[in-house]
Parts: sequence; C-alpha cells; structure tokens
Amino acid sequence: MKKVFHMAIAGLMTVVLAACSTSYNITGTALQSFYDGDMVYLRPIGGEDTKAVDSCKILHGAFTMTGPVDSVMCVRMFFGKSGDNIPIILEEGNIKVIDLNNAMKVEGTPLNDKFYAFMTQRDSLMFLLQELPRKESMMILDGYDHDEILCQLGEEEGTLRLAIDKLETDFVTANFDNVLGLTYFLVLCDNAYNQFGFPTTTPQIDEIYGRAPEAFRENKDVKQYMELCEGK
Repeated sequence: MKKVFHMAIAGLMTVVLAACSTSYNITGTALQSFYDGDMVYLRPIGGEDTKAVDSCKILHGAFTMTGPVDSVMCVRMFFGKSGDNIPIILEEGNIKVIDLNNAMKVEGTPLNDKFYAFMTQRDSLMFLLQELPRKESMMILDGYDHDEILCQLGEEEGTLRLAIDKLETDFVTANFDNVLGLTYFLVLCDNAYNQFGFPTTTPQIDEIYGRAPEAFRENKDVKQYMELCEGK
C-alpha cells in the first residue's frame, strides 16, 4: 500500500487549533482483502505506539468513526498491524477515506481537501524527479553524449527541486494560521535533522521562519527546534 505521506516526528506533540466542541464523521473504504477484520486506529503524530484517539474495525472493506472535535488535530490513520498509514486532519464534518487503485485519499472537509490537493501536486513533481535515472538510461541507449546527458538531466533536476521547494514554501506560508502550515514546517525540520544527523536549518526553513508571524515562531515545537539549531 502506498504510504501517501509520513509524519513521524520524534518527540513532536500533537498540533492543535482552538475550536468549539463539534464532531467528525469518518467513512472509509479499504479494498485490500487482507485488511478485512483488522482495526483502524487514529493516532496523534509521534508514532505507531502513541495512544489512539479513536479506532474501529474494517468489515467488508468499509469502516466508520464518529467522535467529538474539541480542537483541530493532525493525526495518522494506521491500518491494522501492517504499519500502513495516511495523514488525516481531524476536523468538524464528514471526512471520506477512499482507496483509489492502492493509494489512499482523504476528502470532504476544507483542510483535508487543501492538504491532499497539495500532496497530489507534490507527488507529481516527485514522480518526475524519480523518473530521471530511468530517463538517463534511455538516453544512454539512444546514444546521447555523456556530457549532454549530464547537462540536460542536471538542468531538469534543478528545475524540479526548485519547483518542489517553492510548492512546499508556498503551502506553509499560505497556512501559517492553521495546523497545516505548522505541521508541514515541522516535517521540513525533521527532514533536515534526518538528512544531516543533527538539528539544523536549510535555506527553505530559514526563508519560511523569516516570513512567519510571531504566533507561529512562538509555537513550542517550532521554538524548541530553532533553539536546538542555535545550540541553546
């Protein structure tokens, strides 16, 4: 099963926004027969072992969850013991989890629609980036000069990486005031930590942080990570 997006950030607390007490209703399909009879768990960001917010059983490829929403929360939906999971914004309204050709999609509420529209764009760019090695092999078979291959594919890679960077940056800055921007910024921080092996920033992180409002900078998780980068 395609894991649409991984948000396992060690030590990250659940990101919430104040809201009135309302309710969510999740209906979903899981077409893979091996899931039938398994449990579905909603867990806060932090890993598979965190306490479940909600759970239910998959019966005949379908499942339903209903519960109160005291605050908007970014969670992950785990399918049984497989470790397969997808992100969901737990907010008021009717949330649909759809299994489309072995790739899960969430829709039906404003933040989920916005997040999955962003991820669809990002996945498309990532697919093109991952296709470059195959394109290189094809160019070699077609007799292209080695330097010509490096020049052309290097330019394409640079263009794609810039497009991904801009898409992510625009997404965070457009959502400074809600759970999407804050959560994805922390994902970028976690990616930087995993890449370099220690808390650090990147030009992208610095740009976003430099444009962020004070309330965003003062979030405890953002503040903690930036202080770690500064060695405090």
